[in-house]
Amino acid sequence: MKRLEVLWLAFEKFALFFSFAVAFVMVMALLVVGLAVWRALPGLQALRAEVACPMIADINALVDDLNNAVITRTIHIEQTIPVNFDLELDQSLTVELTEGVLLNRPATFVLPGGGGQIRGSVTLVLPKGQDLPVHMQMTVPVDQYLPVEMDVPVSIPLQETDLGPITARLKSLLAPYMDLLGRTLKCPAPQP
Repeated sequence: MKRLEVLWLAFEKFALFFSFAVAFVMVMALLVVGLAVWRALPGLQALRAEVACPMIADINALVDDLNNAVITRTIHIEQTIPVNFDLELDQSLTVELTEGVLLNRPATFVLPGGGGQIRGSVTLVLPKGQDLPVHMQMTVPVDQYLPVEMDVPVSIPLQETDLGPITARLKSLLAPYMDLLGRTLKCPAPQP
């Protein structure tokens, strides 16, 4: 019984190898015959020249158009942004009083001819509308939230985005087909 099993396993291996060899030879023969028919038949030559060349050229042009495309949009921005900084002021300016200002200051009056001094106070009112020159030198802290609403035009060339390398790779994948079609079918070279 053992011997019969060994023979059966050997036959299975031979049958498997033989069927693989026959299938391989048949596929290769079909490829050779198909290629010969593809090159020999004038109808297929016309099909290649009228379909394959324009189709590959159109795909190549489409990849070029995609690579040169620019996304143009206007983006509406509406949000509140924090503004936090110190504003340094150092300038001279003239201000106008909006109401009368009462001044009451201590004063010393010196009498002429060595007559001595009188200590007292002076009271006066600066009138409304009076212009006063002032010098401002200070740091003003600014800590606010400002609402921002604007339309921002945006222009994004696709070749400068992550799609740039992808379209370049598509172009390089099409190059061998364009070269093959140009050599075998005398397809016109794509225009840059």
